Amino acid sequence: MKTLFYSILTLCSLTAFGQEKTFSFDKKISYKISMPDEIQGYLTGEEEMFFINYLSKEAILGTFEGNNYIYQTDVTNSFNHESFLTLNNRLYNVFANSLENDLKIKIPYYYEGIDEKNLLPYDDEFFPEVLSIKSMNSTQTINGYKCNDYEIESKAFEEVKKSTICIDEKNQLDNMSHLFPKSKLKGLLVRIDAGDFVGFTIDKVSNANVKVKFDEKKEIENFTNVIAKKKQEYDNLMASVDTTYATEAYTPDNRYEDPIINYYTYQTSDNSNVNNLFGTIASLNYSLVYTDNDYDGNPDIDRPRALSTAEASTSQLVKQFKKNKLANKGEVKELNNLFKTYFDDAKKFKLAEVTTDYEAAAVAVDSAVADYSMADYYDPYSSVYKTTDISKIDLAIDNPNVQDFMKVAPEHCKDLKTKIPTFLDKELGNLVYNYAGQVCDLYIYQSGSVGLSETIDAMRKSVLEINNKYDKLKKEDKDKLTTFLNSLD
Repeated sequence: MKTLFYSILTLCSLTAFGQEKTFSFDKKISYKISMPDEIQGYLTGEEEMFFINYLSKEAILGTFEGNNYIYQTDVTNSFNHESFLTLNNRLYNVFANSLENDLKIKIPYYYEGIDEKNLLPYDDEFFPEVLSIKSMNSTQTINGYKCNDYEIESKAFEEVKKSTICIDEKNQLDNMSHLFPKSKLKGLLVRIDAGDFVGFTIDKVSNANVKVKFDEKKEIENFTNVIAKKKQEYDNLMASVDTTYATEAYTPDNRYEDPIINYYTYQTSDNSNVNNLFGTIASLNYSLVYTDNDYDGNPDIDRPRALSTAEASTSQLVKQFKKNKLANKGEVKELNNLFKTYFDDAKKFKLAEVTTDYEAAAVAVDSAVADYSMADYYDPYSSVYKTTDISKIDLAIDNPNVQDFMKVAPEHCKDLKTKIPTFLDKELGNLVYNYAGQVCDLYIYQSGSVGLSETIDAMRKSVLEINNKYDKLKKEDKDKLTTFLNSLD
């Protein structure tokens, strides 16, 4: 697996093989890949896929044949190399010049947040994140190869998984020491199985005559330089984008006053078909006049030429509407008149920057915020409670739709009318009922059924009327009133 940093000592050691070298591979080991059903469904056609090892004593050149789907097993999270070269216990993702067979290290795309390990030129081994390999003390014969079973414990996508491999340790061919260099195992890898037989199995071994060239030191240096360049280009691009956005934010223009953009203001016909057809063409004109393929905020086509093209296209489209019976003669005439006004205004319009004193604007905004008060939303108080008509009592607590809110009101508010004393003064009973009921309504104000000002006015009117007649009340009514008010919870 790639490490985050490789030491100066490692870099210095590259000088030992710092020249182009030709590698010859005389054996080809083909493995048939087995895939789970859910992945098999994505493959194009029914062609089988093979994992290929071209083998020499010092290196493996690996690739795939068959279906062009690049398979990644659950075994070791590692079949994601289209082509690779193992050399000196390192794995390089490579591609080859088809004419010269000159291997080059693949350079990844650079983007924000890319894993640092992907910015290094090689992996430590083909199967990364292998935690352990243990003998299972069992053997089997697969396609004529007698092999010993081992259990692999590996980490894939932050999850530890177990799989098995089978190795012909007596075979003269040795690709194990290249694929699993840290295991110290040697021999021919026969099968790797992730369970439910997802993996690959040896299919055949044949002779090969493959030669490639690879300059390890030069390729590492080139990889490092290109990655550094890509990172710098990315940083420059991001800085440029930030600057562009900042500039655009503070250099507005008057384009939103342009008839080409405000074309909807010309859709003034009483005929909806005319308005719809006008909008269809005008939206195309907008796309043409304000084409901005380089995203610099400025139209790509000079305005006179764009308007001339748009006007000619509009004329042709209106004729086509008539020809194809999308518009009758009267509608065509109205369209032509609308477009004449529209284009006349568009030709007079001049796109220009709008200069704004942003500091003054900011001060004005701050001042407006400082002067703003929520009280500005409400009307000043006007004393009208004395004229409030309370002869007809309308209480929110009697509304069946707000009974759920009665739990937040005092207990006496429930069936309040039945709790009002029978006074000798008939009017007093209504005044007391209205007063107590309006107080109850205030408790259920959250129900949305209570007008706050109106409720307070009605309550004050009741208190005023009770107070005005209190001295004239008989002692019995005064006692009942006092007892009732004291009984309220």
